[in-house]
This record gives sequence, structure tokens and C-alpha cells, in this order.
Amino acid sequence: MVQLNKQAKLSEHFTLGEMTKSNSHPEVYNIPNHEFIANLKRLCGWLEVLREHYGAPIIINSGYRSPKLNKKIGGVATSNHLTGCAADIRVAGIEQIIRYAAILLDISDERQEDFDELLLERSPKGTFWLHFAVRPSGNRRKVRLIQT
Repeated sequence: MVQLNKQAKLSEHFTLGEMTKSNSHPEVYNIPNHEFIANLKRLCGWLEVLREHYGAPIIINSGYRSPKLNKKIGGVATSNHLTGCAADIRVAGIEQIIRYAAILLDISDERQEDFDELLLERSPKGTFWLHFAVRPSGNRRKVRLIQT
């Protein structure tokens, strides 16, 4: 079995380990290929700018997901997580999710570069997280508020 170098840096503040971890299913083999690692690096570039603008660390709940992990957690079959193009970002509540979304929209406008998805998500229990995705090409600039 291939081992993952969890300390490998994808960017200044983000590691391969945090972008591939699964707290709910640590037993699942969740190692991205080289193409998906390149996608994670692109995504982390955006997250570094978010971190810089926000002035505090960004905590990742979920990044790359293997097909098996994605299925176990109930992810959709077309998820950007499957290719390392998406991250779910932990937020403290509605104010923080709105701030993160506004910063990412500003980054997109400043760079004149699109992202694929910016989803403000809320669970039935009232917890929030921000799903952010950027693909190598074909980005849709999809912005939605989603109640799961």
C-alpha cells in the first residue's frame, strides 16, 4: 500500500495531510494521484489568499475524497472533492461564512479568475460550512445557499 506524506506542503500553510484527512472514516484509503494533488495545490493558492485577507488560520473539514470515502459520507457522484478541486471549510457561524464568501468573491473579481462553486451550507442541526471549489478549467462561478 502506498503511504501518504502527510507533512508535504501544498502551499505555505496547507499540508497534504489536512487536505486528505477523514475524521469520520480514517480506515478508508484516501490518497490522491498526481493530477489531483496539482488540483489541491491550485485550491490551496486560493485558500492562502483567503487566509491572508481574513487574518486567521482556515480550518479544513474535508478536501480530497476517494470514491470510496465520498460514497461512505454520502457525497454526490459528481463532487469536486473527487478530483481535489474542493474543500469544505469550517466556520463558527453565519457571520464567518458570509465574510469568507465575500472575501472569495472579491479575490475572484480582483484576479479576474473564476471559481467553480461557492456554496454556503447549513445542516439541519444548524451548523454551517463553506464549500469552495476551483477547477483547472470550465469554472461555473456557482454561488448558492444550501440547506442540507
